[in-house]
Amino acid sequence: MNIPLKVLIIEDSEIDAKLLVAMLRRGGFDPEFERVGDAAGLSAALDRWKWDVVLSDHLLPGIDSIEALGMVRAIDPDVPFIIVSGVIGDDLAVAAMKAGAQDYLMKTNLSRLAVAVARELQDAEDRRARQAAERALMAQEEELRIARDVQRRLFPVDAPVWAGRDIAGASLPAAATGGDYFDFFPDPGGGLCVVAGDVTGHGLGPALLMADVRAYLRALVLVDRSLVDILTQVRRLLKVDLGSERFITLLFARFDADVRTLEYLNAGHPPAYVMAPDGRIKAEMVSTAPALGIDGPEIMPEPGRIDLEPGDLVLLLTDGVIEARSSAQEEFGEARAVEIVQRERARPAAEIVQALLHAVRQFVGNGSQQDDMTAVVVKT
Repeated sequence: MNIPLKVLIIEDSEIDAKLLVAMLRRGGFDPEFERVGDAAGLSAALDRWKWDVVLSDHLLPGIDSIEALGMVRAIDPDVPFIIVSGVIGDDLAVAAMKAGAQDYLMKTNLSRLAVAVARELQDAEDRRARQAAERALMAQEEELRIARDVQRRLFPVDAPVWAGRDIAGASLPAAATGGDYFDFFPDPGGGLCVVAGDVTGHGLGPALLMADVRAYLRALVLVDRSLVDILTQVRRLLKVDLGSERFITLLFARFDADVRTLEYLNAGHPPAYVMAPDGRIKAEMVSTAPALGIDGPEIMPEPGRIDLEPGDLVLLLTDGVIEARSSAQEEFGEARAVEIVQRERARPAAEIVQALLHAVRQFVGNGSQQDDMTAVVVKT
């Protein structure tokens, strides 16, 4: 079955145009064609149809092939343009090719016309595929730029000045954007809320879900609800957003105004630790509820409570720190993370966080970071 072909022929000789059509039919095409012989006819034909290929004589009344090429390119930059002439010389042919023509043939030798058209049609299809891939890449880069911007706005810019306490957090995404989340913000009672979370996946979707979580938590805290009320409402609000393919682990801790008590809820998140001034682990904040997005009780369990003393240190992590692997596939682990914080505990919170994340990067070495890594330290 012959290949359908919409061909525009720029030719003042009807006989020569019919010869071109006959050669295309002989070469396996079924051409639907229009012949134009001047600039006005060419302009009208370009407005009427989107052509598969343009065949042009070189010299026409009031226009030549290079001028015709300019008119065609102004309308369709990708359509194959082949010059078919009996008088064009090598210099003009080279100039036409530099101007964007794909090929030129002599009217005295049209044996390769169909082959040239087939080749240029394939090249045009390949160009369109490359352009589509480039557009998709640009769109992806723009999506990542937006996601990075969203994520930058999620994380605290500066640690809060809170009765002289020392607070810091940092996150290292595995990709251009990550699914980890941390935050610290005051509550109406004068206390401080500290959050660490992990949204499954990477990219714009998780970044936007993180924005949802941040907005819900900050808004619900303002009405001075209990931790159970806050997390129960967040679970309900996120039910539609998360769908069936994503979930969020979350550890939400609230320090009272005097920093004597810490209450927390852990929804499927790795344990957090309370460390005494001598480095001893006083308490672990283990998971007591399913991650958000995973079926569980409608109401969250009662929060855990921990008494704090001056000099205590609170450490929150995401699983990217704990599960980071060396090139030998050894896991970094909770014990190693705690040991580093114990060793560095006398330093400011920001330096402890950086020392821990630096140690994880060194442990991973030349291996690729598989997950986002986040750490938060609060020194009371």
